[in-house]
Amino acid sequence: MIILKKLYTEPEYFKPIQFNTGVNLIIGDKSDKSKKTNGVGKSICVEFINFCLLKGKKDSRVMKIPDNDFPLDTKIILDIKINDIELSIIRKRDKLDNVLIVKENQEIFFNTISKASDYLQNILFVNQTNKSVFPSFRQLFSPIIRDERSEFKDLINTFDTKKRIPPDFIPHLFLLGFDISIYIDFKRVFKQIEKQTTYIRKLKNDITENRSLKLTDVRAKVNALDDEVKKLNKAIEGLHSNEAFESVQKDLINLETELDSLRIRQKALKYEIKKIQSLPKPESISKTEIAILYNQFKQGLGDLIEKSLSDLEIFKAKIDNFRNNIINKKLEKLTTELNKTAIKIGEKDKKYSDILKTIDDGKILKNLKTGLSVFNKKSEELNKIRYQMTAYDEADKHKKNVLKPRLDELKLDINKQITENELIRNSFEQTILDIHEIIMNNKEASFYINTKKASNSKHYIDFEMRIFDDGSRSVERTKVFIYDMALMFNEHTKEKHPRLLIHDNIFDVDQDTLVQSLNYLSKQEELYPNDFQYILTLNRDKIENEEKQELINLDITSHRIANFTKKNRFLKIVYKEK
Repeated sequence: MIILKKLYTEPEYFKPIQFNTGVNLIIGDKSDKSKKTNGVGKSICVEFINFCLLKGKKDSRVMKIPDNDFPLDTKIILDIKINDIELSIIRKRDKLDNVLIVKENQEIFFNTISKASDYLQNILFVNQTNKSVFPSFRQLFSPIIRDERSEFKDLINTFDTKKRIPPDFIPHLFLLGFDISIYIDFKRVFKQIEKQTTYIRKLKNDITENRSLKLTDVRAKVNALDDEVKKLNKAIEGLHSNEAFESVQKDLINLETELDSLRIRQKALKYEIKKIQSLPKPESISKTEIAILYNQFKQGLGDLIEKSLSDLEIFKAKIDNFRNNIINKKLEKLTTELNKTAIKIGEKDKKYSDILKTIDDGKILKNLKTGLSVFNKKSEELNKIRYQMTAYDEADKHKKNVLKPRLDELKLDINKQITENELIRNSFEQTILDIHEIIMNNKEASFYINTKKASNSKHYIDFEMRIFDDGSRSVERTKVFIYDMALMFNEHTKEKHPRLLIHDNIFDVDQDTLVQSLNYLSKQEELYPNDFQYILTLNRDKIENEEKQELINLDITSHRIANFTKKNRFLKIVYKEK
């Protein structure tokens, strides 16, 4: 059992809040100047409790308070009692991973939240007879502290709907008497199958070139490549085993190097010749056009031009002849060199072939250097595809022959547990019906645990709860309230329940449901005065009329542990979250 005792800070940034057993109300009230009851600090007060109960940095609104308004080194302290052991949990925002727990005046320091969680878990479950598997300390708070931003839409999903935190059935199954090790194994194997499926899909995409080929085509390709590589390897080994090969190896390599160089030069010469041949020819200008241009210049320049027209024609002819002479000589030189290069290539290629014929029949290797390059390339390609195919086959077999059968076994075990836990389920359903009758005035409700048919469902378990006229937003909130109360008060589930429950603004419901719910809490407090602790944030304006009409049996004033208004806020400041 967990009982909260006191929430405070050092130095003091809000008035310390003392908690009692039974019902604790954190009220949002109207001030003299404002009739608004929202935004006064009820939810952030719950967040401070949650922060001390080891809520993580990413999920906590406490981390969004500006540093100037609430210094990072401020100690946030929650005094609690776990199984009659008095503890103080101390955290600071500047050292989030560090947790200090004071037990009987002894300070115990933890440098990680997980270690602190393990320590508190051991204290909480010390009296449990079956010590095999328990939810973590923090995990257990999933169905115990419901965030207002969860909107109370779902029995299992208790977190802010915008954060997309996956639902966690483990604490719920634990409270309902299941051996959660089976479900934990199911989750683990399911995750392994998901990873294996992703790995297999990636391998298949690589092997089939993004599904452009079939796997059967790839297997055929592997066989063909294997045959090619074997033939190439045999030919190369034949060369190396030939006694004559060693004596001519150097000559062959030198000839290949020379042939490569000549072929590169041959390509360069062809490119140069092509460039010259593509040059435009000198433009032909008639004597009449030259005469017209000449006379125009002569008129404009007068005595400055004394050359005759015939001199101009002779000069142009010289320029054209000089240009043609240079280009023709360059072209002739390149053509001559190209012819000589071709002859050299032919001579050396013949010499290479003659030497190779002395040691090879010429069926496989026509070029030693190229042959070795092809052999290495095809060997590398074969090894890569063969490795991928082997990895694909092994991963696929492991998934089909190991993981999926194991998952099916765990599904059978889960179904078996559902059957074996029918007594607890029936008892739990009856508790739901009893609460439903008090709040909704009938027993038109049900609770059932079943499994999902879809093979790709990562949760498999499914809780199906129906209440009278459900489906609307307010009735869904009532469903969550009834379910949570049943977990805390049912004779079977309460044995594992910490008997602590916190609801942040759950009662956005019709007035009659609100009144009946508060009256139910009043009755439970009469029956079990020191056996549970329920903390509820509530706006006073929702119950003012009902209080005046004395419809509510619960004494609001005596159960109020904190009262916040626009003038008297929880943190005494107005701020915007970071």
